[in-house]
Amino acid sequence: MNRPGVVLEEMMGMIGPSSNPLAPMLEGITNSLESILHLPDDFERKISIELHFNDSDDNEGGKRLDYMIIEDSGNGFNDEAFTRFSNLLDKSKGFKNRGTGRLQYLHRFGEVVIESNFINEGSYYLRSFKCNKQSFISNIICNNSNSEILKTRVKFLNPNLSSKDVKFYSSLSFQKFVSIIKSHFALRAYLEKKKGITFPNIELKYCYAASDPETMLITNNDLPQPSERGTFEVNYLSASLDKNSKLCWHIDNSKPPEKFEWLVFDFTEDEIDRHGAFLCSKDIPIEELENPVLKKSKGFKGTKRLAAFYGPYLDKPENVNHAVDSFNIKSKTEVSNVSRDLFDNDSAVYIDDIRKQANNELNVIFKEVMSAQKAAEQNVHKLAKELGISQQFVNNVLKNVSLNDDEDSITSKLLIEEARFIADKSNTTRKCLDNIKSLDPTSDDYREKLELKSKEVAELIDAQNKEELSKYVVRRGLVVKLLSKILKNELDVQTKEIPKGKNRDREGIIHDLIFKRKKTSSSINDLWILDEEFVHFDGFSETQFTKMQLKDGRPFLAPEALEDMKGMGFKPDRRPDVFLFADEGKCIVIEFKEPETDLADYLQQMPRYCQLIANYGQVKVEKFYCYLIGEKIFPEADLNEYEESVTGSWYRDSIPVRATKKNDRSVIANMRLEVIKLSDVAKRAHIRNKSFADKLGLDQLLDNYE
Repeated sequence: MNRPGVVLEEMMGMIGPSSNPLAPMLEGITNSLESILHLPDDFERKISIELHFNDSDDNEGGKRLDYMIIEDSGNGFNDEAFTRFSNLLDKSKGFKNRGTGRLQYLHRFGEVVIESNFINEGSYYLRSFKCNKQSFISNIICNNSNSEILKTRVKFLNPNLSSKDVKFYSSLSFQKFVSIIKSHFALRAYLEKKKGITFPNIELKYCYAASDPETMLITNNDLPQPSERGTFEVNYLSASLDKNSKLCWHIDNSKPPEKFEWLVFDFTEDEIDRHGAFLCSKDIPIEELENPVLKKSKGFKGTKRLAAFYGPYLDKPENVNHAVDSFNIKSKTEVSNVSRDLFDNDSAVYIDDIRKQANNELNVIFKEVMSAQKAAEQNVHKLAKELGISQQFVNNVLKNVSLNDDEDSITSKLLIEEARFIADKSNTTRKCLDNIKSLDPTSDDYREKLELKSKEVAELIDAQNKEELSKYVVRRGLVVKLLSKILKNELDVQTKEIPKGKNRDREGIIHDLIFKRKKTSSSINDLWILDEEFVHFDGFSETQFTKMQLKDGRPFLAPEALEDMKGMGFKPDRRPDVFLFADEGKCIVIEFKEPETDLADYLQQMPRYCQLIANYGQVKVEKFYCYLIGEKIFPEADLNEYEESVTGSWYRDSIPVRATKKNDRSVIANMRLEVIKLSDVAKRAHIRNKSFADKLGLDQLLDNYE
């Protein structure tokens, strides 16, 4: 060979490294496959791949690729194979090879050492040699072998990796590696099996310096058979310019369309990393098709799908680049950009049309997945709207929502995303506020400096969040207006005719407006209308005491005390309108009454609830905050022991709650009972909400709540 090192260097300059960090390994496995597939089925058929990592402490918790080994039971580097390998760009191997694969070895490894035990005319030989950029092939030895086992071992030494490659191998988990191999060779395995050829077993192994190895054997039966298949055609097109120099495309009927096939493989959810779809050449993936649903890593109904598109046109060597990581097929854009003087109107099949047709097939292949994805995304938008969560958080959650996520899971993701954003903003704000200690309230320019600091902090709230805050305030304003209209019987549902024998449920309308009946506090509620803190407490709406549960899953009331309760005249199946856990040892009880009801008639209802809870609850409650809410109050009747507040409500503090045991009337808890008019609730809520509305410029919109 005339100066092979110089020729090799020039070729490596012209044919760059593949964009895929695993290119040398995948090329090596492909060579092993083709070496094995030359042999009859009765020969051993096995390929093993070992990746050796340094995972010592000095690698900052990651792992560094040290070297790699590929071993196979193929026919090896006999005289014919060695001659082909030695001649750069030799295409005589068959399988539509281009003869450039060995260049990918040397783009990422400083040296490749090969040992091959092969048979020639009934005798076994052992050939070994080294390969590097400087001299290409050196240290060639070929002697008679004592072994009668076909085996070729290729060792990739001295990695020469880019920082991107180093990061890739450092983060490449063994499970992900197995997923890549299964995805990469599923189509090849099926097509070989279809020809009656047994696909080799593939053994994968991760070896570590400081940890136990990880191994996996992929057998012929581990790779799935296709679940679906189909075909499509792509026409040859020619281009021309019309009288306005506009590009026009025409089908060339003189050439038959190129035919393409596709197969779908269903893997169990944990077998492969994510859904995928590939254009393949020589039965292995070359280009991944872009489709939004394929980016989802979560499975659907326990499976992940892999779609492979292939055909003779994609197998042509000239249609694949030398790095074997993309196609050289012309695009329509290239033709559109050609100078008019250089315009070539010869017909061709364009990569744009191949991709378009393949994506049309994907819309069918992944129809069920895409439908589930759409439903999941709609659910995210719906829950975000109910929760009042900003669109910017929705967009982030949409990237990670699983097809199998239920409403609780989506709600959790939305709240976590919002909390993460708020935490980041809070950290920035805290740093900004650290400087307020320099402010001096007694200085003449104190208020000017305070305004500047306020502006600085306010600017941390972007325009979108201000818009979301406006929506939040407007929504609250509408709730107040609705309550006012309910009290005046102005809602349509209150004025339409009702069936004979039925009564209008005015209390239910008020209840559902503020806190939907039969729900828990994890649902959307408008308890803020009473107190801002109430929306943050855990609790229940119109739920029987016997069906309430504590956070740890225990019943709220002690089950063993049910008989005792009955004996004492308690009715544990009673259900308060709203029950909230306020804090350790404290709870809130709320009762709504329709506007025509005299609240004075129900002053003893909640004391009974409190006595039941204090005596038979599985958690100790010593302080009760109770609210009796309606519209009609006659203080002359039964409110002698109550005080009137400045807002017009009536309250009584420290009402004793006593033990129910015989001979024990000790006070075991206290309750505060407040009697409030619904009209006062609406008025107070409007005043609180209006203070926000004024700042946001919504004062005229929400000025009148009546």
